[in-house]
Amino acid sequence: MDRPTPENRVLRDAEVRARTGLSRVQRWRLVRSGKFPAPVQLSPNAIGWMEDAINTWLADRPTVDWAPQRNAEDGQ
Repeated sequence: MDRPTPENRVLRDAEVRARTGLSRVQRWRLVRSGKFPAPVQLSPNAIGWMEDAINTWLADRPTVDWAPQRNAEDGQ
């Protein structure tokens, strides 16, 4: 497990939600299915996520091209 450094700090729940747009329930479902980084235990009652793991997860998300698709029948 990576250790927290100034470049790799621990993010708490509110910041992970703000960065990902995922609710707590959505994140836990993804963690259980292996599709989201698992949190680290900070104390008996506290968890957090390593910033670099969240950044990597976000960078690996597919991009969406919202440009309209050209149709060959339209002659374009």
